[in-house]
Formats: sequence, structure tokens, C-alpha cells
Amino acid sequence: MDSELSIARARIIVMKAEVDYERKSRKKVESLNKKLAKEVAQERMGKQALERVCEKLAIEITSKEMEIERMKTEFEEERKVLKMAEALREERVQMKLTDAMILFEEKVKELEETQRRQPGDASNSTTTTVCSSMVIQRKACAEAENPHIKRGIKGFVEFPTVRAIESKGKHWGSKVECGKSQLRILPPSK
Repeated sequence: MDSELSIARARIIVMKAEVDYERKSRKKVESLNKKLAKEVAQERMGKQALERVCEKLAIEITSKEMEIERMKTEFEEERKVLKMAEALREERVQMKLTDAMILFEEKVKELEETQRRQPGDASNSTTTTVCSSMVIQRKACAEAENPHIKRGIKGFVEFPTVRAIESKGKHWGSKVECGKSQLRILPPSK
């Protein structure tokens, strides 16, 4: 019986050692499990924060794209207005030049008619013709040298200053609106 008792005691000691080993292993596993749970929670929080940042960036990108499209359309409208203003300016300059040429031709015809009507000595009529043609040329040049026409020929147009209008927080003063209002102010061409 002693031998059986000592064998049973030995088995109890071995079983105690195994139980202690199992407890320590379980504690290690539980501690690792807690660490992993914390890491997973942190990763989830990080992932959620990253998703929020991505959503904000996506919203910002779409708003920027919309703003770019709006700016493109405004730019195109402004370009059209500028082309129209340039075409009107060119037409106006051409009409002024045509008017000056017509006036010049009319004055030359008047001089020729007065020269035909006035019989007299040739030297007097030549002098009168030369003086008259010089006067006509000066008038035609003075009309052609109008500073506004010169500036128009060079591509400059003088617009009166137009202030942008703001009303109740709405912004009406875009460049396109200013350009349109300036075109409305321009005097009609003859």
C-alpha cells in the first residue's frame, strides 16, 4: 500500500504541475487575447477615422470639380463676351474709317465741282484747289486722328467704370456681368 500511496502522490504532484502549467498558459493566452482585442479595436478606430477622412476628401474633390466646371463655363462666357466686344469694336472702327473716307471723297467732289464752276485764271484756281485740298485733308486727318479711333485701331476700348452690384448676399458682380453691362453702355455704331 505504501507503494500505491507513493505512486498516487507522485501522480498528484505531476497533475498539480500540469494544472499549474495549464493555468499559466491560460493566463498568457488571456493576456495575449486582451492585447489582440485592444489592437483590433484600435485598428477599427483607425480604419473608421481613415474612412471619414476619405469621405471628406471625396466630398471636397467633388466640390472642387464642380467649382472648376463652373469656372470653365464662366471663362467660356467671358471669352464669348470679349470676342463679341472685339468684333463690335473692329466693326465700329471700320465704320468710322469708312465714314471718314466717304466724307473725304465728298469734299474732293465738292472741290472739283467748285473748280469747274469757277472760270478764272489757272494760277488762282490751282492755288484754291491746293489750299482747299489741304484743308480737306487736314479735316479728314483730324477726323481720322481721333484718339478714340486710334486706340480702337490699336485694340483698346475705353469703357466707363461700372461697379458690381451686391444684393442681399447674392454676388452679382462677376466679370461676365461687368462685361455685359459695359457692352450695354457702349454707344451704338452709326
